Amino acid sequence: MRLLLTVFFLLLPASLWAACTGTDLRTALTEEERAGFEARIEAVPFSGGNHWIARRGSRNVHVIGTLHINDLRMERISADLAPLVRQADLLLMEASPADKAAFEAELGRTPSLMLITEGPTLIDRLPAAEWEALAAKVRDNGMPPWMAAKMRPWFLALSMAFPPCLRQDKDVKRGLDLRLGEIAEAADVPVQSLEDPMTIIRMMDADPLEEQVRQLRAFTALMGGGTDGFITTVEAYFDQQALYALLLSERDFLQSGALTQAEREALWAESMEMLMDQRNRSWISVIEAAGGDRIVVAAGALHLPGENGVLNLLQQEGYTLERAPF
Repeated sequence: MRLLLTVFFLLLPASLWAACTGTDLRTALTEEERAGFEARIEAVPFSGGNHWIARRGSRNVHVIGTLHINDLRMERISADLAPLVRQADLLLMEASPADKAAFEAELGRTPSLMLITEGPTLIDRLPAAEWEALAAKVRDNGMPPWMAAKMRPWFLALSMAFPPCLRQDKDVKRGLDLRLGEIAEAADVPVQSLEDPMTIIRMMDADPLEEQVRQLRAFTALMGGGTDGFITTVEAYFDQQALYALLLSERDFLQSGALTQAEREALWAESMEMLMDQRNRSWISVIEAAGGDRIVVAAGALHLPGENGVLNLLQQEGYTLERAPF
């Protein structure tokens, strides 16, 4: 479940750095460790960059890697990208503003998507010692344990992704994707979703509850580690090296001691396939079906790099790729 945090929360609002303090974990690496990470990154297709242009014939597809949470540095970036969005025939986002609003309304109408509404809560599903350890971390995160006990494991994981120091920002969710959506709507540029927002909920909640609880043990071992991970991921993003943060998370997960080594490796691989690769592949058909020759695609930065990243998949469809200013 650490992957969920990296995928969805590659960020830390600069306006709150006084409250959210920590260390960029990249600076703590030894020279040998850094060389190992950089060698892995260099071997990955399209490993860096938050803005690429895919060209095929008369069609230009601008692919922009986003953060989903507010950061003051987004003011300059969104202003630079605004002319591009205003001139586009279509903006494709993971979830358009309209679809996101409908999705949030559905969650409100169907609490069973997020909560354990039948049977024992997590208090009774976990051994007493494990529940007490989890409850302590929940308290440190500013949440009542009784509330956490009623959450489905995937939802608890995402709820714990926001450290308390972020919650004072009323605009915390105004990330680059939302900003670009606002620009498009103001310019009457059509905005569509790359996928049904409910898709990812179905993916995260696909395993039986008992299996989710078992996997929660792996996540529990990584919870409550402070804001270092957020400092690291946001700096990696603005360095246009979001993949670096993912590799650090992978290392920490595989070394966590939760579950067996083989189980951790399998769980990480399955999560990458489910949350990243499957979705990326499905988005290509949406991009290809989009009308017009000037398309802007705004998606989380981790969806861009890799063999099964959006950029490499577009190249396989006959597009030529060029890195663009960001």
